[in-house]
Amino acid sequence: MLRLSSEGRFEPMKSPMVRTSVAARPPLPGGPSSGLVREALVESYRRLAEVFHEVLSEQSLDALLDRIAETLAELMPYEALHIYEADEARHELIPVLARSPEYEEEIMNDRPRFGEGLTGWAVEHRSPVWTNRADLDPRVTVVPGTPSEPEAMIVVPLIARGALKGALNIYRLGENAAFAEHEFELAKWFGDAAALALDNAQIRARLEYLAQTDSLTGLYNHRFFHERLRSELTRASRSHDSVALLMFDLDDFKRVNDVYGHAAGDQLLVQVARLARDIVRGSDVVCRVGGEEFAVIMPSCDAGDALGLAARFTEQLRDVDFDPAGHITVSIGVAQGPQHAMSPRELVSCAEAAMMSAKTHGKNQAVLYDDGTSDRPSSGHTSHARDVRSVAHLKMLQSLAGKLNRLNDVRQIGDTIATELRLLIDYHNCRVVLRHGDELLPIAFLGNHDGRAGTAIEAYATKVGEGVTGRAVETGQALLIPNALECDFATRIPRTEELEESLAVVPLRYGSRVTGAIVISKLGTDQFDDDDVRLLEVLAGQASVALENARLYERQRREADGAKALLGFAGALSRAGSFDEICSLTVNQAAALFDTDSASLWLDDDCVAQVGASADTGVSAPLLEGDGIRGRIVIGATGLDENGQRLLASFASQVSVALQKVRTCRQEVETLEQAFAATVSVLESGLPAGEAVAKLRAAGSQLDPALVDALVRLSESR
Repeated sequence: MLRLSSEGRFEPMKSPMVRTSVAARPPLPGGPSSGLVREALVESYRRLAEVFHEVLSEQSLDALLDRIAETLAELMPYEALHIYEADEARHELIPVLARSPEYEEEIMNDRPRFGEGLTGWAVEHRSPVWTNRADLDPRVTVVPGTPSEPEAMIVVPLIARGALKGALNIYRLGENAAFAEHEFELAKWFGDAAALALDNAQIRARLEYLAQTDSLTGLYNHRFFHERLRSELTRASRSHDSVALLMFDLDDFKRVNDVYGHAAGDQLLVQVARLARDIVRGSDVVCRVGGEEFAVIMPSCDAGDALGLAARFTEQLRDVDFDPAGHITVSIGVAQGPQHAMSPRELVSCAEAAMMSAKTHGKNQAVLYDDGTSDRPSSGHTSHARDVRSVAHLKMLQSLAGKLNRLNDVRQIGDTIATELRLLIDYHNCRVVLRHGDELLPIAFLGNHDGRAGTAIEAYATKVGEGVTGRAVETGQALLIPNALECDFATRIPRTEELEESLAVVPLRYGSRVTGAIVISKLGTDQFDDDDVRLLEVLAGQASVALENARLYERQRREADGAKALLGFAGALSRAGSFDEICSLTVNQAAALFDTDSASLWLDDDCVAQVGASADTGVSAPLLEGDGIRGRIVIGATGLDENGQRLLASFASQVSVALQKVRTCRQEVETLEQAFAATVSVLESGLPAGEAVAKLRAAGSQLDPALVDALVRLSESR
C-alpha cells in the first residue's frame, strides 16, 4: 500500500495505508450524467455546510475528523482515508486518523517526511494531487508493512491561515479504481474543513497550555497545581493508594534579587525549574506555586519516595554553580496524602509547615511533616497536625463569612457553601437542605450523583426524621457516620447501589429552630473526623444566619411583588366592562400571580371561568359572600406558604368586591329598565288624566323624580 502524509499533533485515531506523491491529472473516466452530478453537488454543499458548522461549534478534534471521514465516505466512497498533522519543526507528518481495511497499525506508526512520497510532495509544494494510478508514479513510497498495489489516490495539503496543518489522503484500490474531477473538488473542500478543525484544535490546546503554565519557567502554575493535587488525592482515596507532595523554597532568594537584580533572579528560577523537571519521573508533576516556591506532586508515592527525590535534588544543587548567584540551597517540606490530610489545601499546609520547619532549623534540608515538625519562623511552635488545619479552616471561614453576608438568595448561598467547603474537606458530594414543614428540600448540590435516582434535588429530598439527614434535623444534633451501610437509621436512595460511604451531617440552627442541614459524603469508611464536624458546625452557624436573612428578604420581596400585583389587578378590575370580563381576568391573573398552569373561578357549584384544566380541588380561597355572590377561587398548586395564603385571600377579596359591584349594578339596571317600561306602558295606555298620573307616579318610583314630573305634566296636558 502507499504512504500518505498529513499534519498535526493530536492523539492519533485509526487509519492505514500507502504513502504516495503527486499527480498528474489523467482524463476523467466516464462519469455520471450532468443531472446526477448536479444533485450530488447540491448534497455535497449541504453536507459540507454541516461539517463547517460543527467545526465552528468547537467540538472535539477526534469527533470532527470522524465526521469528515464519514461524510466523505457517503459522498465519495473510498477504501482508505488518512489524515495527518504536520510537525514543521521535524518536517514530518503524524497520523491522527486512519481508516483502512487491514493496515491501520502500520499507517499510525508511519512518519512520512516532507517531500517523501506523493503525500510529502503535496505537502512540500502545497499543491493537491489527483492520480488514478498512484502505484505507477515514480515518486510513490510504500509504507513499511503494506503491499504495493494499484490504486487511485487524492492528496490534499491542509492549509489554514497560510500555515501548513497536515494532509488528507483518500484511496480507491484496484486497477480500475478512479476518482472523477468533481470528487477531487469535493475532497479539496473537505480538506479545508479538516485544516480548520486542526487549526482550531491547536489554538485551543495552546490557550489551555498558556492557562495552565507559568510564563517564566514553563512549569505548571498555581491553579493547575491545586486542580491536579485534588484529582490525585481523590484517586488515592478511592484506590487506597497514596500521593506524596514535596514543596521547596529557594533559601535567601531575596538576596539574589537585591544583589544581582531581578533579571538574575528570574534566570535563577528558570534554571532551578529546569533542574527540577529533569530529575523527576515522567509521572511526577512539577509546579511553580508562587515566587520562589515550587511543588512536586508524586502520584502513587509515599513520603519515603519524596525524601529520596529531595536527597537527589539537593545533591544536584550542590554540583551546580549558578551564574551569577553561585551555589544555592533549598528548604524542602514533604507530606503524604491522604495520611496527613485528605484535602488539597490541608495537604499543602502540612507540606508548607514542614518546609518552614526546615528553614527554622537551618535551611538546606528536607523535613517530613509530622506532629513535631510544624515550626514557622513567625509563630513559633505548633505541636499537632490539627493546628495547621485550624489555621486553614479559620482563613476559609473568615473569607466565607464575608461572601455569605453579601448574598441574599438562598440558592446562591447554598452553592457558595458547597463550593468553598470543598477547598478544605475532600468530599464525594455535598448538599444543603432547608426545612419546609416536614419536608427537607435541597437548595444546593455539588459532586457526583447517580443519575438513575433522578435529579439531585429529587434524589436527596427527604422528611424530618427519615434517614441520616432527617435524624440530624429532628434531633438538632450533628452526626458522624463512619459507614452508612452499618447505620441502623440510614436509608438507601431508591435505584442506587449499596456502597460503603462516610457521612457528616450538621443541622442548621436559627435560635431554637432547626431550619435545615449541611451534609457531606465520601466513598469509603472513616473518611471524616471530629475536626471536620467541628468545621461544619462553625460553618453551619454562619450559614444558618445568612440563609434565614435571605429567606426573610425573599419573603419581603414576594410580599412587595404580591402587593404590586394586587394593585395592578385592582386597576384592571376597575376597567373591566362586564361580569364575564371580570371572571376571565380573575383566572388569568391568578395563574400568572401564583405561577400555575390552572386556575378556576366557581360561583355556587358552577365553574364560570378557567385557565387550564377545570378542577374543584387544589389550593382555594373563598369569596366574600354578599349581594348574591358565593363561591371560591381554586389554583392548581400543591401548597402555599403563609405569605402565599395571605396573598390568595387578598386576591379573592378583591374579586369578591368587584363581582358584588357588578352584580349590584346589574340589578339596578334591571330595576330601572322595568320601571321605564312600566312608565312607557302607562303613557301608551290612554287612561284618563287623573288615573294616568297616579299610575305614573307609582310606576316611576325607581326613576329620577324630575323625569317623572315631566312625564306627569305631559300626561295632564293631553
